[in-house]
Amino acid sequence: MSKECQLIQDLFPLYSENLVSPETKEYIEKHLAQCISCQKTWEELKEPLLDILPEQEFKAEQGVGDKLIASLKKTAILGICFLLLGGAGIGYASYTAGKHVSLDDPSYRLVGELGLFTEINQTRALNNTEITLEKGIFDNSRTILFLKIAKPGEKLLEISLSDETGQEYMQRSSRVLQKKYYVVEFEPLKAEVEKARIALNYPEEKEEIEFLFPVDITQTLQHTRIVYPNMEEKVEGVTIGLQKAVLGVSQSEFKLKLDWPYDGSVAGISVGREAFFPTSFSKIPDDAPPPPGPTAPGGLIPNYAATFGVNFRSEDPATNRPALYDLNRRQEITVQGGEYRTTQFPCQVEMSLKFDLVEPQTEEVELLLPPIYVFTKANNMDKISLDFSKEAEIKLDKVIPLKEGKIIISKAWREKERVFINYRLEKAQDTGYQDLLPHFVLADEKELKQGQGRFTYSKDGELFFSLYDSQSSKFSLTLDSMGKLLPRQKYTIDISEK
Repeated sequence: MSKECQLIQDLFPLYSENLVSPETKEYIEKHLAQCISCQKTWEELKEPLLDILPEQEFKAEQGVGDKLIASLKKTAILGICFLLLGGAGIGYASYTAGKHVSLDDPSYRLVGELGLFTEINQTRALNNTEITLEKGIFDNSRTILFLKIAKPGEKLLEISLSDETGQEYMQRSSRVLQKKYYVVEFEPLKAEVEKARIALNYPEEKEEIEFLFPVDITQTLQHTRIVYPNMEEKVEGVTIGLQKAVLGVSQSEFKLKLDWPYDGSVAGISVGREAFFPTSFSKIPDDAPPPPGPTAPGGLIPNYAATFGVNFRSEDPATNRPALYDLNRRQEITVQGGEYRTTQFPCQVEMSLKFDLVEPQTEEVELLLPPIYVFTKANNMDKISLDFSKEAEIKLDKVIPLKEGKIIISKAWREKERVFINYRLEKAQDTGYQDLLPHFVLADEKELKQGQGRFTYSKDGELFFSLYDSQSSKFSLTLDSMGKLLPRQKYTIDISEK
């Protein structure tokens, strides 16, 4: 790497935050225009931290009631780990991680002003290494714990949280810097909890330590606004309900529910381009024993369960993410992330949209939902054969006719345990390209599904499948359904304390 490239890449953290002078900005952009290596590094650093939880599919006899919910509790763990690879990557990742791990994070400002950090300051030894649980935030929308490890190990800690009744709380994310500083987020503790316990261990090791400490949720509860807007709209067959807003001291959370019909008119929905939920359910036979949990009308139970967690970048255009506006201050509130999950009912998804805190003086906000696509089955479901046993890249130029135009799949290629495809959509003149979203299915020779298609960040018309069976070399690709973008929904919410 040349000295100029090293200098440019060292400036990326400041450049990303728009903290450089106009002259320096011009210098960086001029260099990026002609340096492919720095372009690639910059594109990698711009990518959002996207946590996609692996979807789980359940057969009818496995996926009912409490079993389904219990399984979701175990699998819905969001992890954000910073992989430090060297050079400018180290500088940028350390800068980004440090900014968030620090107690100077803007989302903790009100917590500090109100004196709502719970000081714990307990130290235990795990594998002869001291670990200190320094403090916590027990907000009504989340629980955050701050830990410090005296001597970082090669493995990342596994951490669980429970209360005095033994109830466990789902871990949502963990942010780690240098395997030394941990900021771990869990779902919020119940208001009546008085004592909490966290247990720590390293993967595949028996030794475990625990911390027991008192908590007082009422301290944050008195500074929290909880609003029930109960707004509901039906848009092209999909019912969208805004049910609850929790305006905590470190985060604002909006909870919604999506419902769509069982009659086959909808093949599935997608929140954004990534979180796809198919229409998949079974009917319990009349002579079968009743399931342990509730069922939908007609004795229907879901065959599919999944949770998706997404981190958004506030600098991305609002066309690709949710947005929240403070109508009193006339400014946008920074988006943090979203979580979308199936429920015990088929054709139903719960959405949780998270933003930075809303100022206590604000009385009205406007919520813009993320893009939502509704899918219908494709008319042409011909299979396209892919054989990677002899070559890693296959030129296709296959045309799939649509009533909206046509899809041309130009090529497919394999990189280790991933299969990529490149396509373009040639639309009819009266159809917007961004309004349509294809859903492809990749299957092996046994017709077993091999991963779910994920769109490559910042590359239109490219998606990949992470293979469940890396030994497979022959596949079939099918256009399963086409998604149409619903009109973006917007809600004006009165959050004043009347």
